[in-house]
Amino acid sequence: MTILARLRYPVGNPMTDNETLSLLLDELDSIANAPMTASQRETSAAPLLAESAVSVEDLTRALARRNLPWNVRKAQQCGVPIETWQRAVRIALQSPGNSLRDLLEHMLQAVVIAGMLRSGYCAGRDAYGRLVWSR
Repeated sequence: MTILARLRYPVGNPMTDNETLSLLLDELDSIANAPMTASQRETSAAPLLAESAVSVEDLTRALARRNLPWNVRKAQQCGVPIETWQRAVRIALQSPGNSLRDLLEHMLQAVVIAGMLRSGYCAGRDAYGRLVWSR
């Protein structure tokens, strides 16, 4: 079954079907990593969200799920324990914005943040709310 068919006819409530959400996040992750501008990424990703009837807020909440297969795979890809990956996601999601464009950016940031955490850096925020690193 294709991703769009799976999203069109989810097994249960889209928010309770972790595998369907993971398939959607896989597709969005591919778009986020594509050599396009932020605007082009957003334009490419918007039909997936429309087709799936899943909101950015739903996906943001899903990213907090430790047992989400997508999170487990991303942690493995980044070479970090799931706890470190979840911390990277939380840090990335602290950045302002809750649009689809922001979500795609946060997905990219989480990978970079996981690498920084794996390297022993500690994340913090400066007086202006910007992400800063220390050892």
